[in-house]
Amino acid sequence: MYEPENEWREFAGDSRDEAVAKAVAFFNVGSADDLKIAEVEAEVFGLGGRTAVVAVPANATPPKRTERSGEARDERGNGRRDRSRRRDEDRDRPRRDRDRGRDRDRDRDRDRGRIASREQEEVAPAEPFQQRDPGTGTAKGELSEVGEFVKGLLERMRLGDFEISESAEDEKLIALEVSGEIADGLVRGGERTLEAVQLLANQAAMRIGEGDGPRIVVDVEGERSKREELLERVADRAGRRATSTGRPVALEPMNAKDRRTIHVALRDAEGIATMSVGEGRYRQVVVVPESAPEYEEAKNSDGGSRAD
Repeated sequence: MYEPENEWREFAGDSRDEAVAKAVAFFNVGSADDLKIAEVEAEVFGLGGRTAVVAVPANATPPKRTERSGEARDERGNGRRDRSRRRDEDRDRPRRDRDRGRDRDRDRDRDRGRIASREQEEVAPAEPFQQRDPGTGTAKGELSEVGEFVKGLLERMRLGDFEISESAEDEKLIALEVSGEIADGLVRGGERTLEAVQLLANQAAMRIGEGDGPRIVVDVEGERSKREELLERVADRAGRRATSTGRPVALEPMNAKDRRTIHVALRDAEGIATMSVGEGRYRQVVVVPESAPEYEEAKNSDGGSRAD
């Protein structure tokens, strides 16, 4: 039986961290340590400069291969059967050729009759293509220049009316919340549709700011909330693993917002402290149990807030 959890799958993101995080979420595992990950070294057409990885759970089992029924066990017996079969085939070949000729003639006559019948039928004219009108976007509150760009982009996608609001969570992140009739079309298109909108928004932000600006995140009717719920489950599993093994558990590198979600999820856990280590795109959260030597360092980092 086919099981998606036992198959290698491709995951793409703006960075390796994002691609690996998608793999962790898809297979519902604690961290990248529970996965086998292969890097896609070659340049893949259509990625647009993004990073792709191929992953599968570390404990995945390949499907069992079964022997074909009737497979030969005795070579000499097989040889005798093969020779006998060839003699039968040679004897029956003239009769089969005659049968094939009659079948071809019968099929040709039948096809000619179908063609003549179709030519006599009146073909109804095709209905003209009905193009949907542009959607109408309503801004809830003020929008920045980037927000206005995304609003116009979504209107031209002709997926329905919508409301859009903007919030700056910090100087490095701007969140655009989208809701309404358009949501079904955006979500139904899969992650690639939303990623494409988000990519265009970030490229527009770079042009407007003439350099590195804040990261733009587009959220459709609470999809980010689902992401936070997933990260909270990952944090809970990491906390239980650290407590049971007595050793620190390092999670996959994440962006600042995802790291903060992990810190907050474990802030009130007994005998657990968290801290962030690493630099740039490789920065990650480490969950430290009370019995580990790094516990005091993690505890003094105030839940990773100063480390981030």
